[in-house]
Amino acid sequence: MKQELERVKNDVETIQKALGLPPSFHREWIQWMKRDQWFSLWWCVPGIILIAAALLPFDHAKTYLGLVADQWAGILVAGSLLAVASGHSRQVSGKDGRPEGMVRESLRISGLTRQGFWFGVALAAQLAAYFIWSRQHHLPFNSFWTGLFILMGSTCLVVALSARAWILLGYAIPFLIYGLCLPLAGNHTAAKGSMLGMMFIGIAILFSAIQFWQIRKVAAAPPVA
Repeated sequence: MKQELERVKNDVETIQKALGLPPSFHREWIQWMKRDQWFSLWWCVPGIILIAAALLPFDHAKTYLGLVADQWAGILVAGSLLAVASGHSRQVSGKDGRPEGMVRESLRISGLTRQGFWFGVALAAQLAAYFIWSRQHHLPFNSFWTGLFILMGSTCLVVALSARAWILLGYAIPFLIYGLCLPLAGNHTAAKGSMLGMMFIGIAILFSAIQFWQIRKVAAAPPVA
């Protein structure tokens, strides 16, 4: 009976893979989901760096080892984002040994499947149209930056709801809140830097919270006999 259930399970996963459907979550995924939950908190690092650079009383004109404080902050943020991207690449490619179905779900969410390719093309065309439109209308940088995050946030929101890729809400909500609240900062550079840092921390918290909810949902599901 167990072998028959395994065969049916494999057949279902094969059909889901062929149709590009989201795979069913399994209990054996939980250990990897818990790792991802903790890994998501690394998104706090660039946020903390940005907040520190905005609020600490540095002399912004003074150089430290040939660079001003803001340049060092930019290098640290870029380095931390590169480290997070490297870790995410291991997850998506399955180099950490996670199950094939979980790798496929990560690829689907990241838009690295055949279906996701055309979404990526549409997203690139949308961003290109936005850049061209902003240049034609001589949009000021502050307005352009605000609109960019509102555009990205609303796009992630639509994809999260339509594809049931709930983890993308971790991008959508912080992007939208940041874009909508940014005009409130006016010309205060410290406030803008702090808000950008809080956006990264919001991404970390939401990613972790969504993954915690998914873990609880999988753990509460009745096991397959």
